[in-house]
Amino acid sequence: MKETIKISWAVFFLFIILYIPGCVASQKKPVVVPTVKKVFNDNNKSDPRIEKHLPRSVAILPFVDRSGSRKGSEIVRRGFYNHFSSLPYKDMELLQVDNRLRKAGLDNPLAVNKTSPKKLIEILKVDAVVLGSISNFDKLFAVAVSQVLVGAEVKMYGKDGNLLWDGKQKARIIEGGVSLSPIGIIANIVAASMNLRDVQLLRACDDLFRDMVKTIPVGKYTDAVRQPVISLLVQDTKGKHRKAGDEIRVVLKGDPGLQAWFDIGAFKKGIDMKEMEPGGYVGIYKVIPGDNTENAVITGYLSGGAGNVSRWVDALGSVTLDTRPPDTPALMNAKGGANVVTLNWKKNKEGDLSGYIIYRSRTPLSGYKSLGRTEFSGFKDKDAENLTEYFYKISAVDKAGNESSQSDYIKGMGIPSGPTHVSGTIDENTTWFFGSSPYIIDDTVVVNEKAALLIESGTQIISNGKGLVIRGGLIAKGEEKQTIIFEAVTKDISGKNVWDGIIFDNTKSKTNTLEFCRISQASVGVTCLSSSPEIRNSAFVGNNSGIDISGGFSKPEIDKCLIMDNISTGINISDGSEPLISDNRIVNNKKSGLLITNAGSCVISSNTIQGNQRSGIVVKNSQAKISYNNVYDNLPYNIEGSFEGAAVDARNNWWGEADWHKLFTFISGRVSFETILDGPSSKGKLLKVPVLSGVLGGAIESESLLTTSNSPYNVSKDIVIDNSAVFFIQPGVKLLFDNRTSIIVKDGGIVARGLKSKPIIFTSSGSTPLPGDYMNAVRFSKQTGISSFFKYCKFEYAESAIDIGYGMPEITHCHIVNNSQSGIRCINGSAPKILYCTIADNKGVAGIECRGVSKPTINHNNFIGNAVAVQAFSTIFIDARYNFWGVVTPGVNEFWGENINLKPWLDKPEKDCFEYQ
Repeated sequence: MKETIKISWAVFFLFIILYIPGCVASQKKPVVVPTVKKVFNDNNKSDPRIEKHLPRSVAILPFVDRSGSRKGSEIVRRGFYNHFSSLPYKDMELLQVDNRLRKAGLDNPLAVNKTSPKKLIEILKVDAVVLGSISNFDKLFAVAVSQVLVGAEVKMYGKDGNLLWDGKQKARIIEGGVSLSPIGIIANIVAASMNLRDVQLLRACDDLFRDMVKTIPVGKYTDAVRQPVISLLVQDTKGKHRKAGDEIRVVLKGDPGLQAWFDIGAFKKGIDMKEMEPGGYVGIYKVIPGDNTENAVITGYLSGGAGNVSRWVDALGSVTLDTRPPDTPALMNAKGGANVVTLNWKKNKEGDLSGYIIYRSRTPLSGYKSLGRTEFSGFKDKDAENLTEYFYKISAVDKAGNESSQSDYIKGMGIPSGPTHVSGTIDENTTWFFGSSPYIIDDTVVVNEKAALLIESGTQIISNGKGLVIRGGLIAKGEEKQTIIFEAVTKDISGKNVWDGIIFDNTKSKTNTLEFCRISQASVGVTCLSSSPEIRNSAFVGNNSGIDISGGFSKPEIDKCLIMDNISTGINISDGSEPLISDNRIVNNKKSGLLITNAGSCVISSNTIQGNQRSGIVVKNSQAKISYNNVYDNLPYNIEGSFEGAAVDARNNWWGEADWHKLFTFISGRVSFETILDGPSSKGKLLKVPVLSGVLGGAIESESLLTTSNSPYNVSKDIVIDNSAVFFIQPGVKLLFDNRTSIIVKDGGIVARGLKSKPIIFTSSGSTPLPGDYMNAVRFSKQTGISSFFKYCKFEYAESAIDIGYGMPEITHCHIVNNSQSGIRCINGSAPKILYCTIADNKGVAGIECRGVSKPTINHNNFIGNAVAVQAFSTIFIDARYNFWGVVTPGVNEFWGENINLKPWLDKPEKDCFEYQ
């Protein structure tokens, strides 16, 4: 009823617009005409010089809306354009104007309004531009009376930026009366195309600009051929999209007896219109497959011949043709509940999507009937019977009514609600449904070899202590927002985990999947015994151990999982297993992040391994390849390898530092890291670490590094460190010196900081080493400004282990033993610091030999079994306090020379001295 009243009002006013002006004089019967009152506030002016500088081409620019209306500016702009086009100017089409402005970066009316007219004329290549703004766009509707107020200010500017014409007006229309019935075919089309608001809006714009444009000077163009008059153009889509088979009807009202046609934007041109009654032209376009255009504006044309053509644009709306159906949606899942099936699917991305249609059948291939519609990417079938299988399909529909093909079917059924108690053996394919959740494991559940267990997303499994043993198949695929939960019923006060977890028992390569699952409170979250499940996007949090993998047939893929806050190890890999561990977060586990023991060729890649308490990665006797991981902030080491056997391949990782000098603190054992990443693996670039390998000898003139992974090193000829180079040696490295060789430090330094458990060893390459097998482990032969450090090192079987001619090297916690002449020889003005060392069994000259003006500091050392503890022929007083000299009271057998301060000495061995057996 409301729609009927609305159409009647529209027809009533359109009757006035279309027919009253032309036929009142010949009307034979009285016509009831409503009261119409027009109030104009005119303020129009033009530059007197315009007559001599008339533009030829003019562009009507987007109007600025100052009224608060969301679409008023474009409606009023088109209304002005329609009346302006009757003047003898060459006006640019609105679509062309907008395209050129957009290419110039002016894509909204405010930006256009802020640009100078002169610049706009250059962009559009016209003689003048028209700028406009809306001051009012008010509508008030009552039962019998309605009114519309439209106000605008319009200005025309010439090429030099001067104002040519300025018009400012308001039009108010107040109307009332009774409705009339549609009159003729044209009135019927218009009635179907417009409502009361549209009619009154057109009337207001028409009254606003009809007289305004008459004040625009036309000068020498006055004598131009009279243009046909157009008073109205409407189309019947009402903003609704049109699909193949639909018709678009267009009405044009103007001078009678002429030729008319219309365009649908730039998409379709020159569609003929027929004059159905005097001055009333109708055109129809039937949409065919392949017609696709968006927001096209209808433009009508009226021609009297001889090139005098008028045009009129649809001021109120646009046309969208859409013959392409949406993509077919894909059903994601169907979950059963008590007498309900819940369907979910991925939302379509089409901007003109209208909704989805859901179909249901009792059979998979036929018999589908529409069940309902929805705008959402989910639907509940509330008429599903429990334990009855249904098949569902969906299609997508756009605003034009195009429907996609139907999706593949998915099965669903209503399920009695939980909880559901389970135990014992599963001998046939079984599903644990979300709707029957939670499932309570009362005793061990065993899935036998020929059976498979499917667990729906969102299902909760709670154990009273026993686990889930898989000897057949397990498919537990949750979703990001509906994970499958595995946990214990209770947890004691101490936090002890009280269920056995999921155990894959000798399933070998059978397809088993855990995806979007969360496993907690288990002794081991997942155990793989010669089994290779795929585990993705799952969380192992708060277990004793997260995942345990063992056995030669275990090749599981662990991808994009969170392994966090487990009481012991995050992932334990052993016994020949070869997993692929990629893109996981292994963080904050109380022991190691990964413990790899006696494993096969496992791959550890693209993981974040952080904050684990007993090293991030521990590798023992395994062939692991570890690359492109982020490994940092683990204690005590980021990676820990064995000091025997093959080196661990750990190249190309981010260790939390781009400075390789700092890596020694957090890398232990035989670990290869010749290249590292300078940032996190997602964006880090490779940096080369200056690692030396093979036989050593010759000049070292840049920073170099000896690593445990390449140890032992054979020194076949003298190594000469020069050019300010620093020679770094990793803990656990062993250097084997050939006869008469040394490391000679000229302008450079050595940093050799071992560990108490893994010292750096300088020794003979001989199969049966003897004191004096080589010259010196280190000889400082020139003055240098670069410091050297030796800590937890063992020097043995040289003539003189450390020969210091220059500098102040620090020698602390070292074991200097079995050298043929001296353990340490100090000459010239050298001043080493020798602290907490064990200096023993150096038989030729002394434990420490001091000559020239050398002044070593010798404190807290143990001297045992040397020919002489210290020979001091230096002219400088030597500080040798707080040492143990091998006897309770030292005498002449311990010292040669003078200028030695011995007191106080220690009467028993210094306990913090280092001695390595």
